Amino acid sequence: MASNKHNDFDPDMVNTIIGQESEIKGSIHSQGSIRIEGTVEGDIVSQGEVVVGEHSTVKANIYGRRVVVSGVVMGNVEAINGLKICRTGKVYGDIAGDRLIIEEGGIYKGKVNMDVISSSNLYEGKFELVRNN
Repeated sequence: MASNKHNDFDPDMVNTIIGQESEIKGSIHSQGSIRIEGTVEGDIVSQGEVVVGEHSTVKANIYGRRVVVSGVVMGNVEAINGLKICRTGKVYGDIAGDRLIIEEGGIYKGKVNMDVISSSNLYEGKFELVRNN
């Protein structure tokens, strides 16, 4: 498995890991967090975090509490507690959520909807561009 370079992600909280040599076609539903290092085609629905590893490719709509992308995502992302696109990350699709962070070097193409996406989320989010020195 690739090393974890994200200090804000707790690897001990991951319930499901899809390894680098794995390919999944179909929907994934999880009550916990998911880390993807391989290839996934289909929808991903998680009550926890969804982490897309640096060497992974995801052709899916992703729904999660929080989503961190270091690989490639081709599909819409709904992240209730925010989406982070890391410096190696690429997202091609529409985004809904309360917070969007794009590190310098990260790529995003699509529409952003920062409106309320759930009844418990009653505030507008913020957009933040993070530059690594």
